[in-house]
This record gives sequence, structure tokens and C-alpha cells, in this order.
Amino acid sequence: MADAYSVKSGEETWEPFAAGKVTWLRQDDDVQAGIWVCTTAEQPDVHEAEFEANETVHILEGRVRVEIEDGPTVELGAGDSASFVKGTVGRWTLLEDVKEFFVYS
Repeated sequence: MADAYSVKSGEETWEPFAAGKVTWLRQDDDVQAGIWVCTTAEQPDVHEAEFEANETVHILEGRVRVEIEDGPTVELGAGDSASFVKGTVGRWTLLEDVKEFFVYS
């Protein structure tokens, strides 16, 4: 039987992240998943990074803009999802404080 991972709202264990903080739902060799929260004060500037894994996000609260190098620019708000391919370079701008569910695979 597989292990189950769950976190109930209000029971999260938050850890510092590159910007903001994260609560992990799963961290193993195959998949990493969690919830990331960050304020515009914690990340006031554009953050450029190469995706180190395939990354799928679902915005729970707030708004972000992701400019893909040599690709489209997407704005994501509450209820929106996107998936990015490993090796892609993206420039993230927080338009509002954000709460995001993410999966690295």
C-alpha cells in the first residue's frame, strides 16, 4: 500500500524557501509537491531561474506573471494552472501576494 501525504489547512509546517516559504506534501526521488506562499515584499523584483525539473503550478491565491525566454508570457491568477518544461528559463514577477500549489517531476 502506498504512503499517503496530506496537510490540512492551518496545520501546515512552513519552511523558508528561496523567497517566501513552503510546506511540503511530498519529497522523494520522483516527485516533489507542496504549497508555496510569497509576498510582493519578499520578492519585489523579477526572479529569473531555469526550471530544474518539469514544474506544474496551480495558483490558489494572488497573481503572477511568468515570461518564458524565447516563448510566451503568461499571467496566472487564482484558479489558473500552467506547466513548464525542465531547462526552460522563466522570469517570475509577483503581481500580488501569491499562494501556489506546485509539483516538480
